[in-house]
Formats: sequence, structure tokens, C-alpha cells
Amino acid sequence: MHAPVPVRRLSLGAVLALALAAGCATFEEGARRDTLTSEVGVYPPPPAGLARARVGVPPMRVTSAWGQEANLDGLASDQATTLLHQSARFSVVERTQLQKLLDEQNLEGIVRAGELARPGQVRGVDYLLLGKVDNLRVKKEKGGGGISGVPLIGGGFQKGSVKITTECGVDLRLVDPTTGEISAAHFGEFLRTDSADLLGVSILGIGYESDADIQISDDDKGKILRLALDDALRKMLPQIDQALLARAPAAAAPGSSAAPGAAPAAGAPPAEAGPKFCSACGEGLAAGAKFCAKCGAAVPR
Repeated sequence: MHAPVPVRRLSLGAVLALALAAGCATFEEGARRDTLTSEVGVYPPPPAGLARARVGVPPMRVTSAWGQEANLDGLASDQATTLLHQSARFSVVERTQLQKLLDEQNLEGIVRAGELARPGQVRGVDYLLLGKVDNLRVKKEKGGGGISGVPLIGGGFQKGSVKITTECGVDLRLVDPTTGEISAAHFGEFLRTDSADLLGVSILGIGYESDADIQISDDDKGKILRLALDDALRKMLPQIDQALLARAPAAAAPGSSAAPGAAPAAGAPPAEAGPKFCSACGEGLAAGAKFCAKCGAAVPR
């Protein structure tokens, strides 16, 4: 009669121990996940004297292990737009506004997803950020299991213990659309292995075979794209800063021997009378600009 009692107590103790372990794992995973995401979009401040430029982000080209997914092209573009804005180095033109500018200037076909089809003057835009994400995939890593390798009661596994690898190739290029010249670029592979909980993704219909591709939601694909694009943009920042600093008007070199008020040397171009401003919107104009970077109005000669 009393035989079942110890078994019940042992089962309850095992369940409590398992629950405690799960609680600790959840707390630890949550803290690590916060650390993972807190750095996304947080970049070093731009250097002093950097001139902000206007940039547009056309739809990118994204291919994945799940086939061609057109919705990911626009999603990647939107993620990159947000990250560029957070870098504090650009005035970013929304994707829909960029398309409107292209349509108004009869520049349909100047860009295709992920590439510049042909050079052309795009009024109101200094640069285009072109991007490709190739072979986006999520797969289960070998050797998964439950908490400390123990399967859960009733079968299955604790999601937080499932190790997954996310990978893709990322190609970003900051291009002057007028000339097609690349001002900054990054091409590399994004690869990381995490638990499903740490990455913050929900696994759909997971198979527990080793190296099996895993299906995830579109929202979670967006998270992975954001991590991959953030990594690529972060590595491009030194090139971007160099390109944007070169746009700033050159300051007079300290220690110059030229006397104040002296006439310019023979053959030297005449000095600018001072900063110029757009007659339509009042925006400051870069030296030699033919169009206002803010509103696109032509600069009178």
C-alpha cells in the first residue's frame, strides 16, 4: 500500500529539479539574448567634420535555403534603411520615396534588386546602398538535446537547448549612382551558432536530424537579416567615414604661408565667396553641387 509513495516523491523531486534548471537556463538565456540584441544599430559616433549624405536603399536581393522569397528583398532593404539611419552618418530616403524620385526623373530601370543597372544622376540622392544576401539558412547543429542532455518528460526537448547555426553571405556596396563608383563595400559570410532561445527565434516543425534545415517565421528571418546586415555595416564604417570626410570642403592647411588678403597664385581657381544655400528650401549646398541634396532643385549658375 505504501510502495507508491516514495516513487511519487521521487518523481515530484525530479520534476522540481528540472523546473529549477529550466528557470535558471531561461534567465541566463534571456540575459545573454539582451546582450546580443542591445548592440544592433549602436555604432561609434561619426568623426568631427563629417558631411552627412543622402542615401537611398533599393530592394536588395535575398536568396535562401527555402527558395526565392520576394518578401525578403524589401524586408532586407527596410532593415538596412533603419541601420543606416541609426549610424548618424546619413539622411536616409525611404524606399517608397526613392522609387518616387526615380519615377519622377524617368529613371525606371536604373537599379535592379541588389545592383546598379546603369549609372545616372539621381537628384536628391548622393549614394545608393546596394545589397545581396545569399544562401540564407538556419540548420540544427549536431549533438542537440534537452537540459543538460536530458529529454523532457513526455518526449521532446527544451527549445533553449536546441543549437542552431544561422549563415548567409552578405554583399553591401555604397555606390555613387552618377558614376557607378563604389565608395565603400563589404563582402563576407555571416555565421553564428546559438541556442534557439538566445537568438530569439521560434522553430517551426523542427526535425532533430543533424544538419537538418529548420523552418522559421518571416519575422525571425527578419531578425537574422538585421544581425547579418548590422555586422556588415559595422565593418564598412571606416570606409564610409573616409568617403564622407572626403566630401567635406577642404579646410585651409594650418601653418599656411599665404598672407591674409594676398592675391591667389596665377592659375589658381577663384576662391568661393562663402557657403551657398538652396533658393528653394534653404539647405546648405556642397561645393560644386548641381542639385540641392534635400529637395533636388537645380542650383543656378
